[in-house]
Amino acid sequence: MTSVACALFVAFLSIAVAVGAPLAPPPTLAVVVTVTAIPLLLSALLAWRAPEHPAGMLLAVAGIAALVENCVRQDVLGPWGGTWVFLYLPFGLLLLVMPDGRARSARWRLVGWITTGLAVVFVGLVALDDVASDASAVVDVIAVPVLLAFGASLVVCALAPVVRYRDSGDDDRARLRWVLLAALTVPLTLLLCWASLLFRGDVELVPLGLVAMFLSLPVATVTAVLGPAVVDVDRLVVTVTSSAVLASGVLMILTVAGAAAGAPVSAWPIPTSATAVTVLCAAAVACSALARRWCEAVLSPERARALTAIRELAMRVDRGTGVPEELQRVLRRVLRDEDLVVAYRRIGDDDLVAFPGGEIREGARSRPARARGEEVGAVLTSAARARPVPLAVVQASTPLIDAVRTRAALVRATSDVEASRRRMLRAGDEERRRVERDLHDGAQQRLVALGMRLRVLQRTTSTGDAVAAQLDDAVAELAAAVAELRRLAQGVRPSALDDGLGPALAALSRQSATPVVVDVDADGIADPAATTAYFVASEAVANALKHAAATRVRVTVRVADACVRLRVEDDGRGGARFTTNGGLTGLSDRVAALGGRLSVASPPGGGTVVEAVVPCAS
Repeated sequence: MTSVACALFVAFLSIAVAVGAPLAPPPTLAVVVTVTAIPLLLSALLAWRAPEHPAGMLLAVAGIAALVENCVRQDVLGPWGGTWVFLYLPFGLLLLVMPDGRARSARWRLVGWITTGLAVVFVGLVALDDVASDASAVVDVIAVPVLLAFGASLVVCALAPVVRYRDSGDDDRARLRWVLLAALTVPLTLLLCWASLLFRGDVELVPLGLVAMFLSLPVATVTAVLGPAVVDVDRLVVTVTSSAVLASGVLMILTVAGAAAGAPVSAWPIPTSATAVTVLCAAAVACSALARRWCEAVLSPERARALTAIRELAMRVDRGTGVPEELQRVLRRVLRDEDLVVAYRRIGDDDLVAFPGGEIREGARSRPARARGEEVGAVLTSAARARPVPLAVVQASTPLIDAVRTRAALVRATSDVEASRRRMLRAGDEERRRVERDLHDGAQQRLVALGMRLRVLQRTTSTGDAVAAQLDDAVAELAAAVAELRRLAQGVRPSALDDGLGPALAALSRQSATPVVVDVDADGIADPAATTAYFVASEAVANALKHAAATRVRVTVRVADACVRLRVEDDGRGGARFTTNGGLTGLSDRVAALGGRLSVASPPGGGTVVEAVVPCAS
């Protein structure tokens, strides 16, 4: 259709030149060709990507009509002087068939036929008036009502998207909003006319608005047909509308000021007008956020609700009364989509992980969330929702998604570190158990056997007193070595733990010269937890006796909530604290490796209480 339109234009231009019809000046001609080339190129794009949609044909007609009307001077068009109506007819028909390419009903199709018929009749009447001068009076009487009817039919065509929007689904509404965005050029052109009259005293700026009107609908049509979700149209509509509202306010104030001063702004001294305009523009900028929120609440209430809810959640997170994981629940509520899923990209493997309570399903429509140049997550809507979440909502959600992503990475890293510490602790305990067995079953047994052989040799062999004394000394040394090995093996890992935590702590109390009361009710707990509890009790008792001069120590062990709860309290001088590389610090690290916690309460002169909670399942 575009090629046909261009061929018709070339033919018309050739005929006009052949008959001597004067063309527009070259600069004007260049501007017209440049501007009208846009709808012609867009019509070619539609003919290629959506050949079944009539928008391509209508844009081509609009482009060729604009070329014809602006390349040849209007006063020499003769019988073709009425063709200017074809500047408006294609756009009127376009409004009837947007967004799916078909009129909504038979009545709307009839409106299209009537509008086309009125345009053709008007062109015919103008041609008849030029050819048959004796019929001018009759033509004038008929042409005026036809022209008025044509204007009324264009108004009806303009109402078609509004009526269709009310009964359309989300997908068609998203496309029709692009038509609404193009329609906003009409009030903007009127504002431009108002500003031109106010500052210049003429309407010389109006053609700029007309050009914007001429180009906006083709661009909006192509976007609505081929890619309505490529840009957040709601944001554009809100931005343009709020800007128009603020501009109207500035112009209204200047108009009232001019009326009060008895002279229009164009007649004011330049410093005065410049100061007034600067002050009003600054006030408009200050009010822009308020105007934007008001327009957003009126024109895009769903988007406004979502942004408000996200802001409130972010404030609660900052105050510590909320968590960023609530984002999914909030968006589901305000966007009325119970299947909506918020997900984050896992750091390291880049997998997409849904928030708690969500499930990523096939066919879901995804809107990625980006921060620092990378995709940190996405908001996925159900297949029942025709259009994705507005881009502005995703952008506002991105900091919360990124926070959840970072928290998940920290939890994962912490879990890996804790698992590594547990493995290292188990390996250390196994190594201690091996060393204890080697000392008990190896060196210790060999030394005992050697001592017994020496004693047998002493009793069965006739030796002098000097040799017998030396054998006695050797046996005594061996006995001391065996005792030292036993103490060393007991320090590595008490063999009493093989019988359980209770017997091990009872043996610890018997070895102490100071009374140590042991109250243990913890049977059948895992060996890592029992070993850790024993070392905590052993270190706490040793500190109480050696450093705090305690006269009484009590050790209490209970199992509750799948944890071993150990408490060691004494009546010593107190003042115990965590120090670098100190015993309490080492115990705290050991308890933390199993996912537990250690606390110390030791006021000066008030005794010391050491409490440890160790998970039994570790």
